[in-house]
Amino acid sequence: MAKSIERLTDRQVKNAKKNLNDGGNLWLLLRRNTKVWAFRYTLNGKARKAGLGSYPTISLAEARDTAVQYRKWLKSGIDPLDEVRRIEAESKRVIPTFTSAAARFILTNRHQWKNRKHAKQWVATLRTYAKPVMGDKLVTEVTTEDVQKILSPIWNSKTETAKRVQGRIERVMDWATAMKFRAGDNPARWKGNLDMIYPAPNKVKRTNNAGTEKHHSAMPYTDVPNFYSEL
Repeated sequence: MAKSIERLTDRQVKNAKKNLNDGGNLWLLLRRNTKVWAFRYTLNGKARKAGLGSYPTISLAEARDTAVQYRKWLKSGIDPLDEVRRIEAESKRVIPTFTSAAARFILTNRHQWKNRKHAKQWVATLRTYAKPVMGDKLVTEVTTEDVQKILSPIWNSKTETAKRVQGRIERVMDWATAMKFRAGDNPARWKGNLDMIYPAPNKVKRTNNAGTEKHHSAMPYTDVPNFYSEL
């Protein structure tokens, strides 16, 4: 029986004068003075072609290794071209620090807040309490222990402030998850997490604390860069 895959030899590839099929969807294509590897396949009735690089930069063995992975994807119903693009996009995604994520969250949600004062309160609490502990950490590195380091010193003495800080950290981390910068449980989640560690705010004796946060007119877009830089 004729060999249906890995038909070519290094010599054949080196001396190729026409397009060659190695089997298993792998082709060596001649393009003027260049030889390029391609993975040709059909998916959902459509012919597609994925470039694998030029020869000899990509050797026959390397092209075959890539073709093996592409065939696995095809077998699973995954389009190799789409999967490669997804992987490339993921590799270019820069994971933000907590400070950067917080600033971006504030910018994204500015239209939901009714005045600049509310935005400045967000900046002030996160800058004062969260930034010194975990501001420079990537959002993928933030842990519940980090959140505890922030909350424990103020939970009983500044309970209202502590709860606001917790809620704001939780929302920033939820944003980071929604943006696919991180995965897994939110380290600042209150229910089923921090509520197991700290007493409910209404159970803590009232102390002199931060006042209520009032809402007024809509925050002008021109004010956004000012508080962004403050964080």
